[in-house]
Amino acid sequence: MSKTFSFLSGLSLLVIMFAAVFIVSLIYSANNRSSIKSYIFQINNASTQRIGALQDINDISAVDLRNKLIKKYVSEYFKVIPGERDVQNRPILRSLSTQAAYNQWQNGEAETIAKMSEKNMFRRVRITDADIATMNMPSGHNYKDAVQAEQIFYSIHYYTETWTESNNMATEPIYESGVLYIEARFKPGIDENLNVKSYLESGRDPVGLFMFQVTNIGDKLNK
Repeated sequence: MSKTFSFLSGLSLLVIMFAAVFIVSLIYSANNRSSIKSYIFQINNASTQRIGALQDINDISAVDLRNKLIKKYVSEYFKVIPGERDVQNRPILRSLSTQAAYNQWQNGEAETIAKMSEKNMFRRVRITDADIATMNMPSGHNYKDAVQAEQIFYSIHYYTETWTESNNMATEPIYESGVLYIEARFKPGIDENLNVKSYLESGRDPVGLFMFQVTNIGDKLNK
């Protein structure tokens, strides 16, 4: 009886060992077949926020290019980054503004941004093409055919989302809207006074290559 029990016990141990080896081999094999895939995450689900193919500037209409530049400008004008060290220095905003317009921003909204940044607040801006309107465009004006860039006033209705605590997932954003009035010169195309190769190699933002410059600023907030 004892021999039979010993035989069965030994057989059971062998079965358990073979089962363990088989399971370990499966895990090892699965690990070898595993792969890491990278994904690009977008801010929201809007198709306009998705990365697409590079576009030829000649295929972009003058109004579309103008709107893209205005959106970039307003985004830089209002954005708040938690703990930003030098709020007064924003190269993109500076390159798209005359010195007078840049001084207006530094002495106005930049001071508000600095206080918000010190409190680790975060703010972003949303604008659609429909939110951009011209106020004094000459009748029949054509951006491409204009001999020189005309100074035109624009009304931009913008929407902001502000988080009072940047690292707290439970914090709900505060939604506000307002109207920013700017006077700007715009003519489609690359600024001929710039060396594109040297400009891009310097690491500066490509937005500064275009003939767009804000000359005057005003605003009206709606809460």
